[in-house]
Amino acid sequence: MELKDNKYFLIDLDGVILDTKYDNFFWQEYIPKVYAEKNNIALSDAINFTHSLFYYKKKTKDWYDITYWSNILDIDIAKEKEVNMDRICLKDGSLDILDKLKSKGKELFLITNAHRITLNIKLKKFDISKYFSEMVCSHELGYVKEDIQFWHILRLKLKLDYKYSVLVEDTFDNINSAYHAGLNNFVYISDNKKFTSPLSPLIVKSFSELSSSI
Repeated sequence: MELKDNKYFLIDLDGVILDTKYDNFFWQEYIPKVYAEKNNIALSDAINFTHSLFYYKKKTKDWYDITYWSNILDIDIAKEKEVNMDRICLKDGSLDILDKLKSKGKELFLITNAHRITLNIKLKKFDISKYFSEMVCSHELGYVKEDIQFWHILRLKLKLDYKYSVLVEDTFDNINSAYHAGLNNFVYISDNKKFTSPLSPLIVKSFSELSSSI
């Protein structure tokens, strides 16, 4: 099925609409620095400690839960995120493609692993809510997008027909879990044009490249 024949577009946030540089800086550089200063330890020790914790929790619900990290690190993560809001950036052309999808009568849903608090902070910088019928944060459904169960629950929640739905993602694990829950139409945002998979997603370097396909 061609993209233009689908009715529903399930669109990721970070790495698709927003640049991931903000999140990478925040967790990999900024939070270790805050932790080092708060606990009066060397930055190198803080980096080793926090990065080890982050790695251990990656791809779990806790990884995306800023309340969890606030408790574990004794840092007000939401407050610190607001301090760095100036680093939140749109991916080039992302609003243009959202406008085009809406003009074509497509129904759009934002599907993100970001915590609701994190999403609201990002919406303060770029309010993209007008484009979406609903904005779903995975933790509110009890699973992250890497879990097959999430996509079953999402289909019921949004009353979607997955036969006419497209998932736009920059994380292949999420595409794979969605496939096993019944989705078959995928756009994979990736620089790896040589990527091979039985799922055969449409591979583009950026969200804006979809313009010619819809």
